[in-house]
Amino acid sequence: MTEQEFQTTTTRRLDKIEETLEKLVNNQEKLVKEQEKLVNEQEKFNIRIETYQKSSQQVVNLAFGLILTSALAIIIPVVFNR
Repeated sequence: MTEQEFQTTTTRRLDKIEETLEKLVNNQEKLVKEQEKLVNEQEKFNIRIETYQKSSQQVVNLAFGLILTSALAIIIPVVFNR
């Protein structure tokens, strides 16, 4: 192999490596953007879940309060004979 052929081959290989690196960098940038998007969606989802949990707890508290109030409304008149 002559020096000229060697340089030509080396140049071609380096060009292929450069193209591959560019593709990898582009893919990596796309993945970073996608990850950021997923992180934002996860934060929104976490907020929704937290809100749901709080509202569910409030509904449970309200239900227990209503049960207690209705039980007392029945028991108190019986105890005091009214």
